[in-house]
Amino acid sequence: MTPRYYVGLATTFHDPALALVAPDGEVLFAEAGERFLQDKRAFNCPPDHIHRTPQLLAEYCEKGAELCVATSWSDQIARMYQANVEAHYARAEIRGPSSGEGPLPGDSVAAVQAALVRSLSQAGRNLELMAPLHGYRLGPRRAYDHHLTHAATACYTSPFDRALCAVVDGYGEGGACDFFRYDEGRLGRLKRRRPEGTELGSLGGFYGMLCGLCGFDPTRGEEWKVMGLAAYGAVDERLRERLRELYRIVELSIDIHAPDYASVVQSLREWQRRPGTSPLTAADVAHTGQVVFGELMSELLRNALKRHPSPCLALGGGCALNSAWNGRIVAELGLEHLHVPSAPGDDGNALGAAFLAFREDHPGHPPPCAPMTPYLGSRLDQGRIAQLIEYGGLGAQVLPDDELLPRVAAMLAEGKIVGWVEGRAEFGPRALGHRSILADPRCPGMKDRINAQVKFREDFRPFAPSVLPEHGSEYFHCYQPSPYMERALDVRPEVRNRIPAVVHVDGTARLQTVEEAWAPRYARLIREFHRLTGVPMLLDTSFNVMGKPIVHAVEDALAVFQTTGLDVLVLDDVLVVKTTSMTKG
Repeated sequence: MTPRYYVGLATTFHDPALALVAPDGEVLFAEAGERFLQDKRAFNCPPDHIHRTPQLLAEYCEKGAELCVATSWSDQIARMYQANVEAHYARAEIRGPSSGEGPLPGDSVAAVQAALVRSLSQAGRNLELMAPLHGYRLGPRRAYDHHLTHAATACYTSPFDRALCAVVDGYGEGGACDFFRYDEGRLGRLKRRRPEGTELGSLGGFYGMLCGLCGFDPTRGEEWKVMGLAAYGAVDERLRERLRELYRIVELSIDIHAPDYASVVQSLREWQRRPGTSPLTAADVAHTGQVVFGELMSELLRNALKRHPSPCLALGGGCALNSAWNGRIVAELGLEHLHVPSAPGDDGNALGAAFLAFREDHPGHPPPCAPMTPYLGSRLDQGRIAQLIEYGGLGAQVLPDDELLPRVAAMLAEGKIVGWVEGRAEFGPRALGHRSILADPRCPGMKDRINAQVKFREDFRPFAPSVLPEHGSEYFHCYQPSPYMERALDVRPEVRNRIPAVVHVDGTARLQTVEEAWAPRYARLIREFHRLTGVPMLLDTSFNVMGKPIVHAVEDALAVFQTTGLDVLVLDDVLVVKTTSMTKG
């Protein structure tokens, strides 16, 4: 019998990704397209790159196998959006050019729909062309509801056998939020009842608008900046009242509340950060918007938990990336457990689509009921590393772990900043010790140094601690495991002065608990640092500079190393230490 592999494609026009699931349900690979392309968010790029995809098939799939291609939007939505876009063009031709901004005349909704139609029209085309040429058979093509793929990613990567699943994002196929019952591998959508005549709102859209008010760019994914900036502000009560006019929660939906929504949005320009001013001037805007976001999310989830009581919540969609709010969910909603996958945004839907296709063929297959490793992406090309050693002229050394790890830990304890690349890349937007920049969390000036000399980003932005789980409760109040760096917790006041480089101005830290079963080498490095310093954690941030994706290839890592204030580079078992002559050219 011909084995069938499942190729999941995240097919939104931003954050394309590809995932591979084996005939037995094992996840073989998952990665966002921006990594290979080194193009932030990879707008309008196909997830099945014409050169990259055959390489992945050859590495992970048996030759001659059948491929079931699954996508993260339904065929129905593609047809509906196509009709909407054609109607919009027709109206635009009648009334003439619009003064509105964007790729289409008129409102941004039509622009988004047009971009999505183009993305869906090309989804899987490269696979259809290349797979037969490389010895693979094309099996059935399947297309799934967008929010269902988010739910599949959240639930099938979780440790739960039963849970409530919430999906909250910018937009989907029937609104910007959805709820599901998850029961031993089965997903069932909770029905929603809405009053007639109401119009759906979007918390993802709300946060994008907030991002713009703060002077940042949501198309570049700069919502991260809003979360960091919010800690520096306080509630502006007048703004809070105005923001609360926009939406109301009605049972399980987010509805537009203001009778004249556009007028309220226009009035918010009063709070818009002016060009050339410090981001800190928008700190109260960020803080107030974060508070309103949390209030709406909490009300929405309370309603869902009343309908479907559960001690366990699986959270998906782009709004699940709000780590500042995630850290409050368990206590605020009376939950026992929260699971947010490593890739809850649209890139993660590649995995969700592949899961759904597999389970359609294997409905009785037992669910994993265990959290999934995030290390599902690419490895470094060993041939490129060999070329670096032979021709790089950087004094690269190949060292066994027994020598490499203590040496790197000692350099970290001396205040060196280390670019650290090992094993398979993380799936999702956060570096978790495999594509990371590492430093000593004890150094008071380390945050400013990395922001100014390595990341080249705003000085208000914080860094995360990677902590050994057995020490979590020593450092964090109401400690919760956070294997994907998905939630921020309060750092205990009595230890904040020990780790100032990873404590945000509000006393919180977005932590990663390092699972030794998944990342034994990274855990051992932290243990070596703990042995030297008494501190069981490292400062961890993504191995990139602002505006660029996390490094993918050896050349990407070298470029960041040579053009920033990094002191040390580790590529698997290769150590490069920057010397004075290197820094002077």
